[in-house]
Amino acid sequence: MKVSDSAPSEIAHSGTRRVVPYAIALAYLLAHLPFLASSLEDIDSINFALGLRHFDPALHQPHPPGYPVYIALGRLALGVINLAAGSIDAARADALALAIWSAIGGALALLAAASLFRSISDARESTSEWAVAITAAAPLFWMTGLRPMSDMIGLAAALTAQAMLVRGTTEAGPISAKPPGDGGSGPATARRAAVIGALVAGIAAGIRSQTLWLTVPLFVYVLVRQRSGGLRWLWQPIVAMFVGGIVWAVPLVIATGGVDAYVKALGSQAGEDLAGVSMMWTDPSLRRMAFAAYDTFVRPWNSIDLARVMGAAALIGVAVMFLRNRRALTVLIVGFVPYALFHLVYQETVTVRYALPLIVPIAYAAACMAGMFRRFAPVVATLIAVFGLIRAIPGGVAYAREPHPAFRAVADMRSAAPTEHPAFIYAHYALRRPLQTEAASGMPVVEPRRTYEWLGPVEYWLKGGTSPIWFLADPRRTDLDLIDPAARRSVRHYTWSVARNGTLSGTRPTDADWYRLSDPGWFVGEGWSLTPETSGIAAATGTRVDRRPIEAYIKRRDEAAVLMIGGRHFGTAQDPAAAFELALDGRTLERWTVDPAADIHYVRVLELPAGSLRGDGRYARVQVTAHAAGGGGSTPPVAVEQFNVQSATGLMYAFATGWHEDEYEPATGRRWRWTSDHAELRIIPNQGIRLTIRAESPMRYFRAVPTLRVRAGGRSISELRPSDDFTWQVTVPAADVVQSNGIVTIESDQVYLPGPAEGTADARRLGLRVFELGVDPLPEPAR
Repeated sequence: MKVSDSAPSEIAHSGTRRVVPYAIALAYLLAHLPFLASSLEDIDSINFALGLRHFDPALHQPHPPGYPVYIALGRLALGVINLAAGSIDAARADALALAIWSAIGGALALLAAASLFRSISDARESTSEWAVAITAAAPLFWMTGLRPMSDMIGLAAALTAQAMLVRGTTEAGPISAKPPGDGGSGPATARRAAVIGALVAGIAAGIRSQTLWLTVPLFVYVLVRQRSGGLRWLWQPIVAMFVGGIVWAVPLVIATGGVDAYVKALGSQAGEDLAGVSMMWTDPSLRRMAFAAYDTFVRPWNSIDLARVMGAAALIGVAVMFLRNRRALTVLIVGFVPYALFHLVYQETVTVRYALPLIVPIAYAAACMAGMFRRFAPVVATLIAVFGLIRAIPGGVAYAREPHPAFRAVADMRSAAPTEHPAFIYAHYALRRPLQTEAASGMPVVEPRRTYEWLGPVEYWLKGGTSPIWFLADPRRTDLDLIDPAARRSVRHYTWSVARNGTLSGTRPTDADWYRLSDPGWFVGEGWSLTPETSGIAAATGTRVDRRPIEAYIKRRDEAAVLMIGGRHFGTAQDPAAAFELALDGRTLERWTVDPAADIHYVRVLELPAGSLRGDGRYARVQVTAHAAGGGGSTPPVAVEQFNVQSATGLMYAFATGWHEDEYEPATGRRWRWTSDHAELRIIPNQGIRLTIRAESPMRYFRAVPTLRVRAGGRSISELRPSDDFTWQVTVPAADVVQSNGIVTIESDQVYLPGPAEGTADARRLGLRVFELGVDPLPEPAR
């Protein structure tokens, strides 16, 4: 057979191109090694680190399904790290032992992707090499290669399995021509590749169980394509996949304590995964679908502009494959669409790292689009890759430079503990895991009670505890508002500068607060509605004041004090009035009635004379009860939303008539409260104040700029006409506060009516959306 003169050059060119993916993978690995995670971060990574020390999925070390292969790899790396650098901090060693496999996994994933791409590409084009470069530069792919997580090494195993399975088809390669000298693979070689691919697929599930959605559909596709080989052929890959799974599944179940214990652990994890999680399966709405699409196809690129470029390029690339290479399109559909559907429907898409596998087909489709430009294809592909690197590298550098806030807090706690000697260390449930790692060993940590974390310190104080305690808090939680604010002034905030990076979306937790709590003036138990979070808990558990008495505790003291209590009636004007009673150490101090026909709000101020708080024990007990006025019928829906006790000279304030309920967004921890067109603040005692209001732009709701006024004592103190978000500081003189009997009013000459505007039953009159309100005493005049 005659060979053309161009054959040697084509063979040489093909050989050169095959080196390119190895060069890209090596560059990726070398670029990541100096910037690996400086600490553990997401709760999953902390669970993995705990599994390195003591493997028990029943204790979520790590969380089920267990990741036994990944833990084995991590232990191998941890042994090498401890041997090479014996003095390294334990928390840092755990992070490195896990993150190193992400960097290695990224390099291996690129090589596996290159093999897969070559199997479905026209051998005369460079589509596979361009696709590898675009994949490596993708911001999500870049960032995941630095993190102490199983996603990247799991993807590497899945892509390896996919590449081998695709080789297992009866075709010798893509439908296009092969370069001279490339004989392809015969049936025996193809079947051997399929068996190896099935074995790797089984093992990959032990690294990350979600890989089955990437490998099983392609495995079935290969079996169908190879059905002409008969039953003898079919059982070989099936057994191989089974063996790949059994080598890790049996030890996993044994380590968990048997089948029953493992099933129980899986059920526990399922409950945690579904609790408070928004996913398409539980919320099948157009709104949820839009958020899922944004999380999956925009956030992974850490740039809306880059996401637009990649989206457009991928769509064009799909059209190119449909016209020129339908086998490639079929393989990508079978290999990745099942995972995409699973991800969009059954996973929490805000956790963007779950979308990592979808970067691979998008990058290949974008490379196919670049191939349309023929001679300029390398330029187009390079521009896309450079755009990706511009969005990826700075975030990766910042991520490596700054340890996670929780572990910075834990490190500071560990340094301060020998001198400050905290009695106990409490935490919100989301932050308990950092306190269970080696980084916090030796500290007096108390396991929190989920949802009721503030009750840990409450029980300590009620049992007579007097020494200072620490609390590692999730800033998104609000339950610490049930403790005297004067006792919460010693707080140190820890933030994460990369928390808003799209590729890290869904990381739990992000920020952290370290409170030093000592000798609070008061605290409350269950049933109080002092925040939207605790209000929801009280309503859901039937512990609210309209269902049973609620209790608070005030520190004993000799001096006089002032108690403020406030709330609202949730009924309509036709509902019965509610009668309240407040008792101190069993003695009734105050009774009042709230009639919704007159005003749904109530604020009561009780003066506690000197000596009235004396008694046995460290804390006086306050009990609040509510019932239907007149003594008949069931108690109407009411709540206690405000409570404070301070010395007679201390400053307090209360939200009175015209303020709507406190509102809260759990995902971000952002809180706000709407005013109406006339909202009153009660200042206790009457004194001059500096009022600070941080609020949203009214122009989001009004066409014309409203006029806002602060009034007191019958006169306008200050006016403002804001057209954007604003912070407004107003000084209210003492004479005006005294003249108004402690009432300071915020007014707006325009209101937003959400009911008519949005077609709902919301009858509120909304004036101003206030995110932060500060009330500070004016300094004493110089004598």
